Formats: sequence, C-alpha cells, structure tokens
Amino acid sequence: MKKKYLIMACCFIFIFIGKNTNLFPEDIPDEVSEMNNEQRVFDDIDDEYKLINYFLNSKQKKYCRSLEDIDKRKFIEEFWKANDPNPITEKNEFLEEIKFRIEYCNRYFTHFNPGWKTDRGRIYIKYGKPYEILKEITGVSAKYPQKDYHIWKYRITNYLTFIFIDIQQHGNFRLIFSDGDDAEGSWADWLNYLGSDFDEGKLY
Repeated sequence: MKKKYLIMACCFIFIFIGKNTNLFPEDIPDEVSEMNNEQRVFDDIDDEYKLINYFLNSKQKKYCRSLEDIDKRKFIEEFWKANDPNPITEKNEFLEEIKFRIEYCNRYFTHFNPGWKTDRGRIYIKYGKPYEILKEITGVSAKYPQKDYHIWKYRITNYLTFIFIDIQQHGNFRLIFSDGDDAEGSWADWLNYLGSDFDEGKLY
C-alpha cells in the first residue's frame, strides 16, 4: 500500500530547470540500489533530502516527511534518475549542474551557514544564474536605512523576481519578496524594508 502511494505522489512532482520535466517514472524498483557519490550530491542523507526539498511543493514535502528511511532513500534516488536528461550516458547532466550550482553558492553566499543553505543559495540552486541583478541601498524612509538589497530577475524560461536584503550588513541576505514562485513567500511588510521611495517599476 505504501508503495502505491509513493508511486502516485512521485508522478505529480515537477521542477523548473529550463523547462518542466517529470521527476519520476511510473514504476519504482522494489529494491533500493546503493546510492554512491555519483548518484547524489551529499554523503549525509539529511543534506541530500534538504536539497531535493528545494524542488518540492508543500504537499510533497509533507508526504516525504512521512516516509521511513528506506523509502526516503528510494525517493531521493528516483528523483535524480528521473531528471537525467540523457539516461543512456554515464553522466547525469542535471545532477552535475546542481553540483556546480552548490559549489558556486558555497563560494559566494556562505555566511554562518554553507552558501547552499542560504536564501540566495536556495533560489540559485533552483533556477541558476539570474537574468539580471540590481544592487541597491535602502532609502532614508526605510525601516532600516542604508542597507544593501539585491533584486534578482529571471526572464527567459521563467518570469520570476526576488528581493534579498542584508539587514545586519554581514552578508547574510534574506529573501523578503518573491513573485512567480509559489513555493517562496514574501514578508507582509517587505515594502517597509525598502522605503516609501522605492520604485516598484524595478520589479518588472
């Protein structure tokens, strides 16, 4: 019965990497094969699970939390397999791209946490390099004046906009505004952090 629900859930999962793709085939093998380092990103299964959660919606995350460890490992393994754009080759190009993005995040976004676990890291891992980045400073009417904030825009395969602000000026940019990604939320008072003089035309 559990296997039946696992298959049903997997068939409705989608991610965005250039275009929508089905994450899982119709059948999941009964036996769990060994997941070596080439078939996943992290040695720590909890980190691997956190990573694929970036691509799941709230219902899928809730479902995954109910899985026992053996089914969770199966779920993760099928995630990478189903996203392999060319299964006949030894290399999984999707997995390699995610590894590259994580390396980039750890190099440029690391704060108290590894870069891939930060807000900017999560968005970068999901969507890659933004089409445009605006680097601004909050005005005098903002809740916290003279704070750095960045606007990330994606305009090619997705139409997305994100705003990150460095409130404590330590390089830890927090996501306060999201448009186009249902899995990401906006702070209720996000505009107060930018100030009444913020030009909302910058979001488009």
